[in-house]
Amino acid sequence: VAHHTLKNTTPHSPPPPPLLPNKTTIMSLKGKRIAILLDHKFEDAEALYPKIRLSEEEATVDIIGCRHPEVFNGKHGYPMKSTHKISDVSASDYDAVIVPGGFAPDFMRRDGNMVKFVEDMDKQKKTVAAICHGPWVLCTARKNGNAKECMLNGRRMTCFHAIKYDVINGGAEWVDEAVVVDGNLITSRTPEDLTPFCKAIISSISK
Repeated sequence: VAHHTLKNTTPHSPPPPPLLPNKTTIMSLKGKRIAILLDHKFEDAEALYPKIRLSEEEATVDIIGCRHPEVFNGKHGYPMKSTHKISDVSASDYDAVIVPGGFAPDFMRRDGNMVKFVEDMDKQKKTVAAICHGPWVLCTARKNGNAKECMLNGRRMTCFHAIKYDVINGGAEWVDEAVVVDGNLITSRTPEDLTPFCKAIISSISK
């Protein structure tokens, strides 16, 4: 009688998945402090997504308003409460500032303290990030205290296409790209660009 040896057909257990690196050791922003400037009718996603994304990297994210305490409502109804009043903070306390778009920048650029905060951040070579209509505030800001020179003069940047000529008139070179990094200046066009926008901010602050 022939004997047949049965092969073990039990499948081998798959190898365990590789351990994911601890990303907080790779790109942690622990100890970094970021200001998001806000007023009513901001573009909801352009404030909320950076706040969540930078908080994930362990940064301290403050919501800075012209008034405090106040709940600011976005264009689409999302509320965000201020943590500080602009007149109570200093650029020396922060590593980066983010200016979201929407209608809020048109209100913020009328506030001298908001504009001066952005000017001081740029003067100190801190990260200045603006998206969509946010560069309106940058158009109002002056370079090194020179009332006749826009902060954007000589810079390469982008923004929402409707304010393209505002930044060009300020002396900037406008390009149609998802994110543009020119030294400490980071700019993007629309909410669709938020992923590369936030990646650029994280990279800049991490240096």
